[in-house]
Amino acid sequence: MRPRDVAGAVLVPALLAVVSGACSEHYTAPGAPIDGDVAEIVISNFAFALPAVTIDRGTSVRWRNSTSTFHTVSPDGHQAFPERQTSTSGETFQVRFDAPGTYRYYCAPHRTLGMSGEVVVR
Repeated sequence: MRPRDVAGAVLVPALLAVVSGACSEHYTAPGAPIDGDVAEIVISNFAFALPAVTIDRGTSVRWRNSTSTFHTVSPDGHQAFPERQTSTSGETFQVRFDAPGTYRYYCAPHRTLGMSGEVVVR
């Protein structure tokens, strides 16, 4: 194999991996949907582990508290879902998004720490 062919054999798969990874990033940190059309956002310490997620219409988002600290997921300027509270490790709730738009949210007790996020529905 010529050096030019070796470079192509290495670069093409690497580029495909980068492109395919970018395409799947719109679901969850691991890059794959959970339970079909459900993306998961983990509440970890004083942050949403995936603060911005882009999903397709009809996809649900599940928030999961991985701590025993009290947190909220409070809508910021919209009424797509009511404020939800979590205080137990493993506690979850889920919202289905059917209308395109940007839905911002925050944790009321920890907003000053920058604990906020958004769901973009396309």
